[in-house]
Parts: sequence; structure tokens; C-alpha cells
Amino acid sequence: MRRPGSARPPFTASAFRRGFVAALPFIVSNGVGGVVMGVAYRGLGLDFTSAVLWSLVVYSGTAQAITLGLWATTPPIAAMVVACVATNARYLVLGAHLRQLFGDVSRRVMLPILALLADASWLMTVAEAERGRRDAGYLLGSGVPMAIGWIGGTALGHALPLAFVVVLLPTQWAGARSLLPWTVAAAVALVVAGTLGPSWAMLIGGGAGTLVSAVRGDA
Repeated sequence: MRRPGSARPPFTASAFRRGFVAALPFIVSNGVGGVVMGVAYRGLGLDFTSAVLWSLVVYSGTAQAITLGLWATTPPIAAMVVACVATNARYLVLGAHLRQLFGDVSRRVMLPILALLADASWLMTVAEAERGRRDAGYLLGSGVPMAIGWIGGTALGHALPLAFVVVLLPTQWAGARSLLPWTVAAAVALVVAGTLGPSWAMLIGGGAGTLVSAVRGDA
């Protein structure tokens, strides 16, 4: 059954541009997470190509964080695959919903788009459809900045972790109020580095500092 408004092209360049612009902030937010992942992969001893491929092929912050905890001298591939499948099982539901929403779009077009599917791009696309602007171009457009941020951030974090920190910190300094969360982040990172290893130090330390800022209301 064709959906209302199906006479309209289901994939347009204008919707792609609209989705791309709407998702541009995710280049920064996903990029920060990608940098953390890149630093962690470097700490595990992965080379640059392998680190980027992990983020490109797996493309899931949750699954990749879980596999970090499973890493060993000889990575347990089977366990990692199971962990990735389990944590990403929700995409079966999201994909089924998109199949209903874009049933008139060919698989040849949809499958490459779904390779970049993220929770946020799905939510944004569904919201657009509810406004009467159902368009697979929007789904692709909103997914591209998210992928650029995550994969590009992983590459940057692996290749230039120290340079990134040097460039980033001055832009985040907000005066004396930054001293407490930064101190907490550094202290937690040092403790974590000595217990869980450097792979988790930046992630947990940064989270601790962010939590202090949030509790104090430094939004």
C-alpha cells in the first residue's frame, strides 16, 4: 500500500541538505566521543588503519565501548561479535519502522543509507515525517555529519591525541569555575590509568569532570 503523499519523490537533494544542516552539531558531539575512542584504541596498541576501521565497520559507541572491556592480547572475536549484536539489536526495530516509512524506496537506495543509521538520525527523520516531510534524503543527510564526527574523531584521537588536547583545552577554559571539574577529571583519570589502564582513563576522567559541572549547574 502506498503512503499518503507517495507521488512526491521519496528521496530529494533538498531534504538531504536540510538533514545535513540540522545534524551539523553532531560533528562536534560525536567527534569528541570519537576522539576518546581513538585515544583508547591507540592505548590498546591498534594501528591507525585498524582503529578507523573499527569505528567505520562497527559504528556504534556503545558496542565499541563494550568491546574495549573485552580486549586482551588475543581479542575474543566471538564474544565481541555477540556483544556488538546484542547492543545493536534495537536497530532491527528501527530498521523495521523505516521499512514501513520508506516502503517505496528501493533496497538499492536504502541499504547504503541504513549503514549510517544512528538513534538521533532515526528520531530526526521520524519527526520530519510526522510534519509531512517524509523523505529518505533527510535520513541520509542527517546521518552523514554523525558519521563524519565519529569516524573522523577516531582518526584524530588516534593520530594526534596530545595535539588535540592542547588545542581543545584553551577553548574549554571558563575561568576559575573550570578548576574544580578539571581537577576532578585529572585525578580520576590518573586513578583509572593505574587500575583499569590508559584506555579508560580519558573516558572515565572526562565523565567525572562533566558530572561535577552538571551537578554544580555549569550548563
